[in-house]
Amino acid sequence: MIIQNLKSKIQNGFTLLEVVVAMAIVGLGVVTLFEIFSSGLRLGAKSSERTEATAYGRQVIDEVLIRREIREGGEEGSLGGRYRWRLQVQPFQRDAQLSSVGWDLKEMTLQLRYREGGREKEMELKTLRLVKKKNP
Repeated sequence: MIIQNLKSKIQNGFTLLEVVVAMAIVGLGVVTLFEIFSSGLRLGAKSSERTEATAYGRQVIDEVLIRREIREGGEEGSLGGRYRWRLQVQPFQRDAQLSSVGWDLKEMTLQLRYREGGREKEMELKTLRLVKKKNP
């Protein structure tokens, strides 16, 4: 009876091996969670950079679209020191019907370069603008 009582008292706790295995499993779980969170943060930062670049690109295009006269050719500039842009305006090739009624369709292509995570990225935005022909 005393021996049986002594055995039950000894086996009430965890062994050192069980504690080490449990800690290893918890450690792997924590490391995996940190990896998932860091990947999410990286993707969020990339998305934020791309959204900001798109907003700056739209700003450049909007500034050109509000002008009374849009000239064909190219323009260049920079925004905030981080973004460099080049805008190309050319006639849209598939507008034969519009030209015959006094309108021209212009294609505007904006190339925007910016740095994201130590790498240079490029984004291209395109739009069309209907322009009334000048009277000769």
